[in-house]
Amino acid sequence: MENHSKSETFSLGITMAGAVSAGCYTAGVMDYLFEILDLWEKAKDGKVLTEFSDIIPKHCVKIDAMGGTSAGGMTTTISAIYALNGSINPVTKPERLDEIKNNILYDSWVLMDDHNKSDTRPLFEKLLDTDDLEEGVFGSLLNSKFIDTIADQAFYTSEETHLEKKTKELPSYISKDLQLLYSHCFLRGIPLDVNFETSISKYGRKSVIPNHSTFEHYIVTQYHLNNGIKPDTEKYLWLNPYDKPYSDVLKLSTIATGAFPIGLAFREFKTEHLGDEYLKTTIKRIITGEFGLNNPKADNIKLKYFPKNYSSVAIDGGAINNEPYREVLSILQHQNGDDFEDGYPRYGVIMIDPFPDRAQSKKSYSKPNDAVDVAQGIIGTLMDQSRIKRREMLETDSSKYFKSIIFPRKWRTNKENKIIGPPGTITCASAMAFGGFLDRRFRQHDFFLGRNNARNFLRYFYSFPYDKEKGDIHPIHRCWTDQMADAFKFEKKKGSGKFYLPIIPDLHLLAETETERITKRNQYDIPKTPIYDPEELFKLENKIKKRFRKIFTVLQERDFSEAVHQAKAAEFETLTTLQKNAIKRAEQKNLIAEKWIQKKYGPNGFSKMGAFISTPFLKLGMFFTKRVAAKKIARIVISEILKDLASKGLLKK
Repeated sequence: MENHSKSETFSLGITMAGAVSAGCYTAGVMDYLFEILDLWEKAKDGKVLTEFSDIIPKHCVKIDAMGGTSAGGMTTTISAIYALNGSINPVTKPERLDEIKNNILYDSWVLMDDHNKSDTRPLFEKLLDTDDLEEGVFGSLLNSKFIDTIADQAFYTSEETHLEKKTKELPSYISKDLQLLYSHCFLRGIPLDVNFETSISKYGRKSVIPNHSTFEHYIVTQYHLNNGIKPDTEKYLWLNPYDKPYSDVLKLSTIATGAFPIGLAFREFKTEHLGDEYLKTTIKRIITGEFGLNNPKADNIKLKYFPKNYSSVAIDGGAINNEPYREVLSILQHQNGDDFEDGYPRYGVIMIDPFPDRAQSKKSYSKPNDAVDVAQGIIGTLMDQSRIKRREMLETDSSKYFKSIIFPRKWRTNKENKIIGPPGTITCASAMAFGGFLDRRFRQHDFFLGRNNARNFLRYFYSFPYDKEKGDIHPIHRCWTDQMADAFKFEKKKGSGKFYLPIIPDLHLLAETETERITKRNQYDIPKTPIYDPEELFKLENKIKKRFRKIFTVLQERDFSEAVHQAKAAEFETLTTLQKNAIKRAEQKNLIAEKWIQKKYGPNGFSKMGAFISTPFLKLGMFFTKRVAAKKIARIVISEILKDLASKGLLKK
């Protein structure tokens, strides 16, 4: 393959935000991006579009890092495997929805588990199965086994694959030292200590440590391709989707970042997955923001109370950081530096966000009436606070890098292709972003919407100003001839004289007339938004009731006191001898209170007899209560889903 590194190179990082079922939109964006990069690569090598060889731009755009959270993290992994496998097979037409396309971006996100030959039921019906509850453990509201099935399919290879060989064969638009990173929320915090010790407190207070501890729950798993060679595992994880145990750890990161709290099953990272030294390095990167350095500059961070042989349950990384674009940007910064004498950025990050956050500045203040109203706002408040972007705000106006975003847009137009209304809603946004699980047509629609939005983004938004008279030309465009510029440039507003050139040239433009280019901006591969038939949901009412009854049964039979005791016992073993002795002394003091409580409220003969007589009636009451509650919840779930679908114009009239 021809080496294009002699020309100017623009370094690219991609961040994929959390999106639950709308990951299919992100997958569509990546499918179009790979299609254009691959077409451009082949054209530069003289394999296609030879009739346009004189106007094929020769600069290089290279993906150095990708990162994501939740559905975005899953798409990050799928994109990396897609690139490594080396067979770019874009899905350009929406015909034959049920057909396997041999494109893991499409097959994983649009077909999901619907093309499973051993179980042809729709996906949402499978999510209501109760086989995951048979062992008496309530893991999630929805059966999450389909996620493991999709992950297994994405990681599957039918032949022996050598990572080093695959890495050498990568096209120039994928770095041979590609890095991936994922956001996670670990339920077990890692202590971060602020030392309040003074010169005098060091003496005579050996049993008291005057420090202040907070706990870090945000963890990043960061992978290096490293030219196909295993990196230093104390600093990085190995981006190796082919060989165990490295592929298993990568698969765990992929699934764990999308473990939507309560809705989908949580996952567990053990010591064998993430070693203590790796975690210490990661914590230092998180504190300093230096994800591009092998050894973060953090000598003053001691992690004195780091729990050895660390393990933890992880839930959706979106609970803390739903868009890790600062982390991806840090990798690019350290790789490219910031000292550009001409002032033109040589790297940039693209964020793909199916649900971009927008401030509701016009929303009026509403005072809560009571503690119930306050309680309802607590979770949202804590989530907003954990996701806040302070460092990112300070860097917003930096001219040292290029930052841009791709998000859903589907304009309504008239026969003259004039915009006549606001953009439509991404269909998978329905049902609390779980709408894509209801109907594969929603997923297909959003996949192609992602492709169409990526097309417009690359052609008209991901660009630099081009003013030949004033000499305002980005270095990647300085080797362009006038014919090249004429083939790809566009005017911001007709007659303004302000022209732009794309960073990634969409070579499909070469076969389009000026009129076709204009009309195509507001054309969509799936012009009509799919409409959901509520009868499909009504058919599943009994399945919903059955699943909730089973959940109630599992919870009823759960010994909460024993579970708490086991958790405390496990935590106790991780403490120091000093901490254990302190807990034992506290427990001995608690015995005094327990004796007083037992004396006043302990059971007597009459209460024991009453409990014996009432137990069968309580069990019978619980049986009917579970059925009534499950029925009520099922109808609430169905009602809320239908209301949300209707509000977004997705429900059959």
